[in-house]
Amino acid sequence: MRELEIFKMNIKFYRERNGWSQEQLAERLTVSRPVITRLESGEQEPDLTYLISLSNEFNVSIDHLLGRDKVTSDLLYEVYGKYDTESNLSQIIDYLVKQPKILVSFDKLLEVKSKNRKHIEDMIVSVIDSSTKLTE
Repeated sequence: MRELEIFKMNIKFYRERNGWSQEQLAERLTVSRPVITRLESGEQEPDLTYLISLSNEFNVSIDHLLGRDKVTSDLLYEVYGKYDTESNLSQIIDYLVKQPKILVSFDKLLEVKSKNRKHIEDMIVSVIDSSTKLTE
């Protein structure tokens, strides 16, 4: 059920990209907020009515919501194909996409001057290394 996993990720991504809370999206679709929660968590599979409504609200195709459009497939192939030698790159990309706060922070990091960025990158690596040692 790869499509359901991508759908869960996409509904949350597009909701947050539009700056909407679950409640706000629910109001736009005239459903209850728990419906949005269940769709985002995968507890509920979307029926056709929800897919059409979400497609209209987010202004994307249903195929795109499900990760079945050619553009998405081509883009993923290009990214993964170019960097296939990197061991867990696809997992890292998936993780970043699913963690919008971290993704926003990395966007901000790119705006920092390279001299200062190196210091921040070293701190991030140090924190991650330290925390993984604690879990061993």
